[in-house]
Amino acid sequence: MSRAARLLIVSPIASHPADQGNAARIQAFGREMMARGLICEFLYYTAEGITPAQRDAMAGFWHALHLVPAERIGEPSLPGCWGLDDWCPCLLAERVAAMQRAGRYDALVVNYVWMSRVLEGARGALRLIDTHDLFGDRHLVARAEGLDPSWFFTTRAEEARGLARADLVLAIQEAEAAALRERSAVPVLTLGHMPPLRFLEAPECSAARAMFGYLGSANPWNAASVRALDAALAAAPDLSWLLAGQILRRRDLTLASRPLLLDPVPEAAAFYRAVDCVLNPMTGGTGLKIKTVEALAFGRPVLGTRDAFAGLPAEHPGHQARDAREVVALMRDYAASEAFRRGLRQASRLLALRQAAAVAAQHDALAERLAERI
Repeated sequence: MSRAARLLIVSPIASHPADQGNAARIQAFGREMMARGLICEFLYYTAEGITPAQRDAMAGFWHALHLVPAERIGEPSLPGCWGLDDWCPCLLAERVAAMQRAGRYDALVVNYVWMSRVLEGARGALRLIDTHDLFGDRHLVARAEGLDPSWFFTTRAEEARGLARADLVLAIQEAEAAALRERSAVPVLTLGHMPPLRFLEAPECSAARAMFGYLGSANPWNAASVRALDAALAAAPDLSWLLAGQILRRRDLTLASRPLLLDPVPEAAAFYRAVDCVLNPMTGGTGLKIKTVEALAFGRPVLGTRDAFAGLPAEHPGHQARDAREVVALMRDYAASEAFRRGLRQASRLLALRQAAAVAAQHDALAERLAERI
């Protein structure tokens, strides 16, 4: 009887709780691989700290949990941006190399290209990078949107150097897969993201607290989106909305439209029970907008921009607004027309079903590839 393939997943982001998109992505990856019979161990490099509750949740989810304390991040090694390995110390790479010598994993998956240094000691394992996003020249993309760059960003040359350390690169949506293929000769596989479809297993919730709502983390892209929506709502004082998530922790977020606040959100389901329709006015940005697919998975109709639905086969007009002003116009249509509400709900659920089917097939293909390593 053949044994199950063993994976070591390395991440600077805790997998639990899934209260931001990257954590949801990591948790979903593990859930899907384990459902297909693979053994998944998780190494958390504690860059964002850890609480006892997080430790317990991760230990109960993964086949094994390994913790490596994070080191302090120093100054950028390149002029104006981070060097590829600035956030990934040699100590972590050495720890993973020792684990590989002792445990002989069949595959090593690192989250983010800037953690790729740990792949150098993964001899005998299939080496993968789950990119999550494009980080080469990410600061230039941010500045083009009028945002100060934050978190990690580097040059395309440094990103390409990191990608070259892998045997296989995972992209979260096809447009980014195409970009990554241009930046590196390493094979790229699209592995999308779709949470479990909650609307298939749960009854409709009771009357919502607000017709519209936005749930987001505190990153600059989300803050810019909410400010744009707030400005567009200045001409629509009759449209009320609810705001929730870590974005409420930002002290620089003053909103004239005075949304209802739902904070804290112990679990995402609390937000989705509170709103009838979810908004995503995102413009620009990269990656897959996980807040969009999460809302679809909960069965909520979603109004958003084209950028909010990037990587998804969206067709309904409610999923193709150009900017926050058009999102507000769609909010008016939604509030005024039962037919529009019904059509958007149906389109949103069909989109969720299509995305779920596509992502399941992608996970099947990856699991088969990993199983071949045995």
